[in-house]
Amino acid sequence: MSGTEAPPAPPSSSPESRYPSFAARASHFTVASAAVGVVLVADGLLATLHPLPDLYRTPLSGYDTPFDVVAGLILLAVSYRIRRRSSVAWLFSIPVPVLAGAIAILSPDPYAILSTVLSAALLAAVYPYRSAFYLGSPTGPEGTQLTLIVASLAAVLLGMVGARWLGSQFSPPIGTWGQSLYFTVVTVSTIGGTYVPVTDTARWFSVVLILVGVGTFLSAVVVLFVPFLQNRLATVGQRFERTQMQELEQHIIVCGVSPEAHAAARAIREANVRQVILAADAAAIEHLRTEGFRCHVGDPSSEEEVRLVRIDRARAVIVAQESDAANLLTVITARALAPNLRIVAVATSENNLPKLRRAGATETIGTVRVAARLICAAALETRDPDPTTPRSVPP
Repeated sequence: MSGTEAPPAPPSSSPESRYPSFAARASHFTVASAAVGVVLVADGLLATLHPLPDLYRTPLSGYDTPFDVVAGLILLAVSYRIRRRSSVAWLFSIPVPVLAGAIAILSPDPYAILSTVLSAALLAAVYPYRSAFYLGSPTGPEGTQLTLIVASLAAVLLGMVGARWLGSQFSPPIGTWGQSLYFTVVTVSTIGGTYVPVTDTARWFSVVLILVGVGTFLSAVVVLFVPFLQNRLATVGQRFERTQMQELEQHIIVCGVSPEAHAAARAIREANVRQVILAADAAAIEHLRTEGFRCHVGDPSSEEEVRLVRIDRARAVIVAQESDAANLLTVITARALAPNLRIVAVATSENNLPKLRRAGATETIGTVRVAARLICAAALETRDPDPTTPRSVPP
């Protein structure tokens, strides 16, 4: 009704509107998280190089070194994800003050207390913005990677603490954190080492460490390094593909992965003519590569992509995508780059054939019309035709 004011829009409940200042502070939280992580690692190392007396003695006095180092490494691992508002970063930053606080209670030296205070202060500063961490999923790839990183660090922590606790049950005895780290690494890597368990307890501990550590580290290698290797191999493959494209000459460019384009590519291969298939559908292109076709992933209507398949040296271009609108854009792009090139365009709608010709196509083919003529010729045949004998279709 005129003259009636619209009701005010309800306030947004999105994380951005609820915490508009987090974007400005995200980089500060990232730097603070990394800095606290470095301090925790340094505290752990200083506790070994320059130990200070504990406030009171416990059975775990002097065991704060590996705990502080592991807690610091966890913070370093999640720090760069804080700026991206990753929910995984928030979840994995919570155990850090818990871990540091636990060892500060069991081994209360000044280093452990400092680590606890800093990690708790960091958590307290980030806690009011916890709802701003909404991107990503704890069960997604990022969560899996961080889980394996933390699990690997936990396996190292288990090995170091256990080896130091049972140090007298090995030959020679394990008496320092450096020796316990060496024992953990060589045990998990299954290459053997100097320290041999001489009691059943030490042997069972070694077996558990191997089972836990080997599985964790192998999983971490697969999840963390295999994608990296795949990316590197993909980069090498792209460079090799570009080199092949530079050698193309007097070839036919087939734009699209439609059934018509696929059939045309097979016919061109049977005629022993060089060709390259250009389409944006990466999955379909990968399937065509398994059939032996030379392909390139890219938008056929993009001038850059068309230049990469050497349209300037091409013999002809076949435009047979599933969309007539996409075919029209591709014809316009190809004609602009190669004014004298032969362009054959396919259309599913009869109404689009004149448009393709006006856009610059040399020849236009309507799939419906061609199919209708073939069906009509087959229906009017007076004898059973030999399907292997080629025949012309009357206009």
